[in-house]
Amino acid sequence: MSLNVIITGASSGIGAALARDLAAAGDKVYACARHLDALEQLASGYAGIAVRSCDVADEGQVVQFMEWVARQTRSVDALLNCAGVLSPIGQIASTDSEEWFHTLRINLFGTYVMIKHAIPLLEGSPSARIINFAGGGAFNPFPNYSAYACSKAGVVRLTECLAQELAGRRISVNAIAPGFVATPIHLATLQAGSNRAGQEQYDVTRKGLQAGLSPKAAVECVRFLLSAAATGLTGKAISANFDPWREPAFSTHISEINRSDLLTLRRVAPWSGTNVTLSQIMDKLQTLKPSTAASDETSADDREDSEL
Repeated sequence: MSLNVIITGASSGIGAALARDLAAAGDKVYACARHLDALEQLASGYAGIAVRSCDVADEGQVVQFMEWVARQTRSVDALLNCAGVLSPIGQIASTDSEEWFHTLRINLFGTYVMIKHAIPLLEGSPSARIINFAGGGAFNPFPNYSAYACSKAGVVRLTECLAQELAGRRISVNAIAPGFVATPIHLATLQAGSNRAGQEQYDVTRKGLQAGLSPKAAVECVRFLLSAAATGLTGKAISANFDPWREPAFSTHISEINRSDLLTLRRVAPWSGTNVTLSQIMDKLQTLKPSTAASDETSADDREDSEL
């Protein structure tokens, strides 16, 4: 059965890859981005891709886009929020405040406003799915990328909130951390240079772009989240590279996963009671303290799991 799918940020990167993949599979894709020429080039080889220019940071344009989609179909089965920007890059004192806030408008507000105005179309589907894109900084600190990191942490929390709000409307809401993919968004890091981006992130970016890391894992993870195998899964942030979503047992335990704090943003406080002493907390921390090597490995994995 073919799906009707809206994709934002579809002019390049993961959004474009998803549009091509879903259209090739016979789905109908309604693609938007700011750059109409790139969208038209994307659609030129696929009869199943319809395109329209839309800046997700502009609510008026989002309303017009949804009206355009509604003139072509009565319902939408999935909304994939792929639009995102990375800058400003650098320590907070050196960043431009308007640019910092604009990143939140695109990455977080853009996700919110697309969902808000897509709900009437999604309610027409028997099993609607919303997939938001998280990324580096959503789960661990991402110095020199504070706007991006804060926006992506916000996207994950928005995902969790709306999973509960929309459950009664049969709309599932999940987020995906796609892993490093060689796309134009990362050129901002090279342009910023190692002094502003930080040597580690600059090197990871340069190597990732040179290697041409593909969006294959992210595309396959989205396919899973759109499939019957993921029915009922909601309020979770899935790492395309590191989580066991490919294992058959994952689908058979969706109810248990939903009831747990797995794959969510939570405050870690492994003690209970209101009269806990500092010495008790420190004793507990000693039992939980990971090795330095393990901590370094986790940090590196998270950096490699940055978006788009």
